[in-house]
Amino acid sequence: MISVRTNRLRTVLLGAAAALLAVTPVYWTNAVATSPEAPADRTDAVSAPERKAWKLDKGISDVPVSFTVRNINRTKASCPVDGRTYTVRGHLTAPTRLLEGEGADKAVTLYQHGIAAGEWYWRVEADGYHHAEELAARGHASLTIDRIGYDSSDTLDGLATCIGGQADITHQIVQQLRKGTYRSGGAKGSGKGATAFGKVFLAGQSNGGQIAQIAAYSFRDVDGLVLMDWTDRGLTPQANARFFSSLQTCLRGGTKGYVYYDLGPAEFRSGNFHDTDPAVLDLAVPHQNRHPCGDMVSQLGAVLVDLRELKTITVPVLFMYGEKDARVEGGEEHRALFTGAEDTQLIDIPEAGHYMGMARQAPLVHDTLAEWLDRR
Repeated sequence: MISVRTNRLRTVLLGAAAALLAVTPVYWTNAVATSPEAPADRTDAVSAPERKAWKLDKGISDVPVSFTVRNINRTKASCPVDGRTYTVRGHLTAPTRLLEGEGADKAVTLYQHGIAAGEWYWRVEADGYHHAEELAARGHASLTIDRIGYDSSDTLDGLATCIGGQADITHQIVQQLRKGTYRSGGAKGSGKGATAFGKVFLAGQSNGGQIAQIAAYSFRDVDGLVLMDWTDRGLTPQANARFFSSLQTCLRGGTKGYVYYDLGPAEFRSGNFHDTDPAVLDLAVPHQNRHPCGDMVSQLGAVLVDLRELKTITVPVLFMYGEKDARVEGGEEHRALFTGAEDTQLIDIPEAGHYMGMARQAPLVHDTLAEWLDRR
């Protein structure tokens, strides 16, 4: 049964979505009209291929972790949420010696996935593409999660969350990482005690990048920021066509408030991948996720806040973009908005698409990020 509170949230967010469409420029209306014909939504997810359990290299620990969070929004990107308590699940992947050692200078990077992805994006089970393992091999700890509404984490009505709420949850996880107050070793908290980290970095891919930057300027409690394949003003015509097509589906309610950004595997492949090994494609494409309508509907309003607030971010920022990204462009223009940052660095990954970590140049992604973290 849908609660009165959830019904109110749906009314507010769908009203906002209708307003967005009402003021949509003719350019974007045409973009929607020229998007490929496809069903409004896909109700049956494609099953991922069955595989044996992935075994990480010796000396690397991969620990299931969970975080109890409240779906609240204290960020500068105002949007409605349901205020309830949920569990976010993921994995802490790091050199074993780092987790077992003493010292207050331990560092971890919290990764936020994109709108159609999930924790799986950082954990593709192919040699050289398991991002968390590759960073651990280079000496760094990584926390990868499913956001609420995705895969292993708790589900909720897709209109009971929003982009600012996801950023607040990010902040709550950052605080638990610093204090060591999360559950480590499984859902029941079995295993060794949770590791506390003196430094926490945020990294986000695609709209995960927007979530990360909102958390950074709203709470100012991270030591650095990594933005992958995200700009506030550089979405391509293809990206906007998919966005507004999905938005119209959300106006019809989606599937319990969820919708696919790409209508089917073919669109998912063409929009996100370039210069990707076919075997990696076979592993990744079946994981395509629906996303919560509330997150998407609140994105445009958050962009306006971003444009005002990004200059207040003072920590170092690394910008990474796929050279052949079909979704995002204008990395230098986005970088220019961070006028208050201690330092900024931008790198383009040759031949890579929107999912740069799954291109053949993935080692360059891992090396660049590890070297940047080493300097912090």
